[in-house]
Amino acid sequence: MRISVELFFPFRRELPEGRIELELPPGADVEAAIRALVDRFPTLKGRLYDAQGRLQRFVSALVNRTSVQSLQGYSTRLSDGDELTLLPPVGGG
Repeated sequence: MRISVELFFPFRRELPEGRIELELPPGADVEAAIRALVDRFPTLKGRLYDAQGRLQRFVSALVNRTSVQSLQGYSTRLSDGDELTLLPPVGGG
């Protein structure tokens, strides 16, 4: 299956283009898509994973504009044509 991935600043710095197309096996979840993205663009690893190899807790993921937190988290299954968006932390005050 094929999905598109969009990353926003500062994650986008390491990528040659803003939207990435990934080919994934059927039934892949969000976590598998992020691993495939890091395999393709290794410079993202330090931004998305901690030293123990866990996804950084501040990374927000959306599938088709819906937060994975309101779905099944990073275990959310993807379908052909889905759009995965990765957002950096948002702060304010």
